[in-house]
Amino acid sequence: MAAAGDEELQDQARMEAITDRLQTRDAMRLYNWVSQRCFSDCVVTFYRRALGKREEECVRSCVRKYLLLSAASAGRFAHLADPSASSSSAFDD
Repeated sequence: MAAAGDEELQDQARMEAITDRLQTRDAMRLYNWVSQRCFSDCVVTFYRRALGKREEECVRSCVRKYLLLSAASAGRFAHLADPSASSSSAFDD
């Protein structure tokens, strides 16, 4: 019976490793997408090495928007996956 427990632990470890890889891949994809999107939306001049004040503000605002959207989406998905885990009623239908 110990062998079955060991197999279960190994399966769980493999699943956690797969989940970690998928989460890392998705985080990198989101980072690259947000970087490209905010850069192309905000950076309009290439005359100097540093961003201009407006460009910097635009990039900050753009990144902030996508971080807030990502956090809100993750919270909503978590709530839908397990409504009893959240005590907040902000997402109640």
